[in-house]
Formats: sequence, C-alpha cells, structure tokens
Amino acid sequence: MYISIKFYLAVILFAMFSHCSLAKHNFPFEKNNSNYQIHNDSVRVPKAYELFTIADSLIKMHGYKKAVEFLTNYEKYYSDPMEKGMFNQVMMTYQSYKGDTKAALKYESQLSPNKQTEDYSFPENFMATPASTVIMNLSANKQVVMFNEAHHRPQHRAFIRSLLKDFYSLGFRTLLVEAYFENEDSLLNDRGYPLQKTGSYTKEPAFGQMLREAKNLGFTIASYDNDTTTCNSTEPFVCNNQREKVAAENIFNFIKTNPNAKILVAAGYAHIIKKSDDGWIKMAEQFKNISGINPLSIDLVGMAERSSAEYENKFYKAAMEKYNIIVPSVILNNETKEVFLRNYSQEQIDLQIVFPRTKYTNGYSDWLSEGYKKEIKVNLTKTSCKVGDLLQVYIKNEVEKYSNQAVPFLQYPLNDIKQQKLLLPENYTYSIVVDHGVTKSTVKVTK
Repeated sequence: MYISIKFYLAVILFAMFSHCSLAKHNFPFEKNNSNYQIHNDSVRVPKAYELFTIADSLIKMHGYKKAVEFLTNYEKYYSDPMEKGMFNQVMMTYQSYKGDTKAALKYESQLSPNKQTEDYSFPENFMATPASTVIMNLSANKQVVMFNEAHHRPQHRAFIRSLLKDFYSLGFRTLLVEAYFENEDSLLNDRGYPLQKTGSYTKEPAFGQMLREAKNLGFTIASYDNDTTTCNSTEPFVCNNQREKVAAENIFNFIKTNPNAKILVAAGYAHIIKKSDDGWIKMAEQFKNISGINPLSIDLVGMAERSSAEYENKFYKAAMEKYNIIVPSVILNNETKEVFLRNYSQEQIDLQIVFPRTKYTNGYSDWLSEGYKKEIKVNLTKTSCKVGDLLQVYIKNEVEKYSNQAVPFLQYPLNDIKQQKLLLPENYTYSIVVDHGVTKSTVKVTK
C-alpha cells in the first residue's frame, strides 16, 4: 500500500515534537540499580511522540537494547489510532537503530496492515537496470542531487554511502543532511565521525557509516533543516510550508556562498518532491522556485520490501517477479528511456529506486556490508550471552575516546550464539562487544 499523506504528516509531527526536553515531563520511569521500572499506577503514560526523547536518553545511559526493551513495555497502553500509529513509528525507528530489520518492518506493516491483492504486469518494453549507472549518468551535469529515505530503513543510508565515491569523482563535495544538528555538534567535520549527540537519526549505525565514509572521501557535511521559528498556526500546511521554506532557503544560501559547489542532499520522505499536488509545498519545489536550479530528485522510499510479500504494493511485487531484482535498480522504458515512477509524475520525481529484498547471509542485513571485504570471526563460546542480545561493532579509537557517546559501526540482535562472521572495511581497528541490556561483554576476535 502506498504510504499515505497521513503518514508523512505524522513524520512531520514527530520532527516538530521529538526534541522536547526530557526535564519538562513527568515520565513513568525511575532509575533503580542501573535499570528502569515503569510505574503506571502513579505516573501518566507519556504521549507516544515523547518516547523518542525517552529512548534517546536511555541509549546514552544504558544502550540500544535497554532502550528498545523499555519502549516495548508501552505497546499495550496505546489504543487510540493516532497514538498507536505514532508508537509504531517509534518502534520502527529504534528497532532499525539496533539492526533488527525484520522487527522494523513488522511495526511498519501495522501502519497499513491491509494485504495487497491487486496484480500488475510491466509491459514488455520495460527493463530493469542497476540504479548506480543511471544515477551517475544523470548526475554528471547536475549541481544538486536530492535523495529521500524512510527513517526506519537503514538500507537507504547504506545505498547512498555506496554511491559517495562515484559522486566525489563527479565533483560533489558537500553532503547536506536533514538529520544533522550543527548547533549540537559543531565538531563533526573536524572529528570525522558522529556521536550520540550529532543528530536525530545519526545514531543509527548505517547513518553513522554514511557520514564516516563521506568524511573519509573528503566531503563536508552540513545541516539545512534547522527552522527554529515557532509556528502556532492551525491552518492546513502553514507550519509544514514554513519548515520547507527555511530548508530550501538554507540550501540556496549555501549555493549563493559557494556558487560552483556540487551538493548532495539527504532528506526524509516527501521533502524532495518538486511539484505539489496539494497545499504542502515541499522543500525541493521551494528550492527550485527560489534558485532556478532543477535538482535531480531520487526516491528511495516507494519501491521496497515489506514485512512479507502479501503486504507489498503490486508494482514492487511485479518488479521482483519479472526482473528478479538483486541490486538496487531503476525500471526504464527500453525504447524511450522514460523512467517508471509509481504514484509520481515526471514533474515530481526523476528516479525511483527498486530495492531487492533483504538477505541475511551472516545473521544481519547483507546491504550493511556492501563493498566490504575484511572478514572477522567472533567467537561467542566463552561469552555469557543469549539470543536477542546485541552484537556491537565499534571503531576502537572512537569507543575508547567517547565511551557510551560513540555510535556503533554495526549492531544486530543475535539469532544464535555460535561463531559470528562479519564483513567490515579494512581501514579500521574494531572493538566488539555484546550488549546484554544493562551490562556488556567484550568478545574475542579471530581473523
């Protein structure tokens, strides 16, 4: 089912409210022996959007596993449809943070739980071709390229990361990121890697690695989504349009200061749509209007797997059945080269990427190790761990310097406690631990 405008509006609501101060609310937990206990008999259950702030605080204090365990305790308390929908978004986000792709997709399916029964067949003159080739051909003469992502799908960040080297060779030098807060972390570009405080989604490991890779190649990372003006309007789209306008102006101001700069923009969901069909004027459209620059807009959201094939939209299922998609691809008319776009017009989006279904060769999502060749074996036989604990891979110097403020390079829940095999970049030294929820254990690494 196509993600509706209500979903996008809920995402906007999250962006508006997710940075509320934890100190302003009487949340139902207390610290007790390095653990958190719920006291629903004496303290109110928080609004679902408030769980974003609680979870971020728990990650900083106790780690990713404990944060998700705490959130899970609240599932039974949200029966109102809007609250339940927001809770599902919370769980989608933090399950993706801890590397549990299947759990993230499970909660996503609850937002639109209807099974898809319609069929579709692509005409014979359509073909699937690797997306990287098409993107680079179209980007060569572009000054601005915009990607969107679903915030609970690290696959999108891994895909952008896989393209950065080619973009650099085309002269792109700046990566503008919606999720980065320069006022919270002004030293990201000097340091070269994110910390827990760097941004909203940058604590997710694949996002962190996208930023590391960008810095290793020579990109400058900048923020653009930093509207600090209060908007109290109740009129439809007024506050949304204000945010989009500020974002567009920030990007344009960067270009005015750097007129020859070639930039990449990583945004969320609908922000990269270049022509509105309602009163919500997205960032890309406002940028195009004020700058005169027509960005290349690339949708990563609309053609992807769901928790199971029965929930997937008819176009995605048809693409998988006909073309056996094994790498991110674009579907083109073989004669006219016109791009297939699901639910978009050519004026709105330039490309739509079809992602393959996730494989789990080594226990975690294969796309997380795309392009990596260093094989590391992790022996868990002498570690007291259980199924569901998180195997966490940190870059050694980052975790030694910043401890619990470090962002893992990779993490995923253990489905068994046998020897684990990891594929990682060769240019780092790693520290590997198991997160049990309250405590952590260092594990032995063998080549």
